[in-house]
Amino acid sequence: MSNTHEYVIFDRDKLDPALALRWPAFEKAYPGWGQWASAKEFLVEWALDDQSQIDSVDEILARKTVRATLAMSDDPFHFLRTVLDSKGLSACGVDIEKGNYDYGDDIVSCAGAAFARGALSLASLTAVCHLHASCVDPAGVLLPDVASAVQAQPEPPPMLPGLSDMMPEGGDGIGVSQARRTIDFFLRAWRERWPLQAEGQTPRNGESIRSCAVAGGLAQALRKRHLSKPCIFRWYEC
Repeated sequence: MSNTHEYVIFDRDKLDPALALRWPAFEKAYPGWGQWASAKEFLVEWALDDQSQIDSVDEILARKTVRATLAMSDDPFHFLRTVLDSKGLSACGVDIEKGNYDYGDDIVSCAGAAFARGALSLASLTAVCHLHASCVDPAGVLLPDVASAVQAQPEPPPMLPGLSDMMPEGGDGIGVSQARRTIDFFLRAWRERWPLQAEGQTPRNGESIRSCAVAGGLAQALRKRHLSKPCIFRWYEC
């Protein structure tokens, strides 16, 4: 299993203005880089892979915005995650216990059961499925007609505009519209103790979403958060 397995929720209302800053203003507004001594060390040792970029790092730091540098990074996802973590720009998150393979199946199954009984829209079910696309096969946990309906939906828009390929293998990210729907699902499902499976499905290990500790962690983390433009990613690092 992975060393890092987590959900992270952030608000683009806070992130976007930070990314729009040029590096000198960004460093002044958000000091500190955790394990790196400086932004230059972070870029050279972690974020930039192309030698020509490394050779021109001083010019990048003098002229580029953080967003432009993120877009040219060899690994935009890890760049973003470092910025969220080291600059305190994530709103909340939940770690997933090592060895927990069932949480995604439980969450998607619960959402599918809610759709089957008319408590959740197809758009919301699709959003929940997109957040777990790398770890859950809808055909394995949803009723056949429900799985077919989800699989017929278009691919999700990128988590961040202009960065369609930023998620690493094993990770999934959803942007504002889908994140709003997914957050609403977690809060409603937890509050109302939604069942894990639809009528006629094979029983899961637990009757309601309350048996899924990860869903509980997310519901509690999100309960008092007021996020204008939420985004969510879920990923693991082998």
